[in-house]
Amino acid sequence: MQREANRIYLGVFDGLADHLHQRLESITLDAFPPILGSLRKHGGYFKRLKVPPPLSEIVDNQGHRTGDRDANDLTLEERLELAFFQADVECLDILRDDGPDAYHEGSTGSVAIIEPHDNRPFWDSERYDIVVGHVGDTRILLCDATSGEVITLTTGDHHPGNPAEQDRLRKYAGFVTTDSWGDDRIMGMLATSRAFGDSKLKKYGVSAEPDLVRYTIQAQNPAAFMVMVTDGLTSVMSDQEIVDIVKKERDPTAAAHKLVDIADQYGSEDNLTAMVVRLKDFGCRMHDITRDLREYRLANASMSARQSW
Repeated sequence: MQREANRIYLGVFDGLADHLHQRLESITLDAFPPILGSLRKHGGYFKRLKVPPPLSEIVDNQGHRTGDRDANDLTLEERLELAFFQADVECLDILRDDGPDAYHEGSTGSVAIIEPHDNRPFWDSERYDIVVGHVGDTRILLCDATSGEVITLTTGDHHPGNPAEQDRLRKYAGFVTTDSWGDDRIMGMLATSRAFGDSKLKKYGVSAEPDLVRYTIQAQNPAAFMVMVTDGLTSVMSDQEIVDIVKKERDPTAAAHKLVDIADQYGSEDNLTAMVVRLKDFGCRMHDITRDLREYRLANASMSARQSW
């Protein structure tokens, strides 16, 4: 990645792997064969894994370069995919060193790289790309500055109940069960089908292969802000509620605190992380689409809290 490029890296993680950004600058194609070799030692899914695109276009199924491609000349999507694989291996190493109990823990995460095309800082740019890499059930949301509607940049939660994930898991010997709460779980244990770490379930298809998305912002489709959240928020409120709450605040930090506070009032029992990223049209007037719903929910949440005393 060229250091002179006017880019910014942003990430939200639910667990380990928050060191991933350190790999984006330094990763090269030559690192991929040992990374792939380490993952294939887990057998099962990884033994039969075919290198996914975009890397499959420049390496063979052992991870070695094909053609005369420079090992350092990588697109953002290629860097993200390589970095996610490397972060998975490093996460497994960290957990193994922490002992047998920790070795079965894991992490999810979503990364956004904002790349302006007009030589302006990202918060003042009118034309830029947002390149997203996503594993698990964290989310990255964008607010359309014209309509006020949410644009979900992540491709969907990687849960075993997701039809595409079910097909992928069953193809490689993993099976999905439903617990007494109605949640789908891999091998009856894990509720996310892609993650960093989780060594015990690696052979059943728990992979850190990221879904990759490139979204372009320009004058015709301006954005007000971006929100990055963990599933502690999305489990209790819709994506549209999240962006509507942010619209009411004048400061991104205050907006992030407000999101966490409301999720807590809604009764979230998971850890809560929110980051609000100011973009060109932050603070513009937009319709609050879910205001009545939120007022109703907050009133009932307060009533439930009083009744529980």
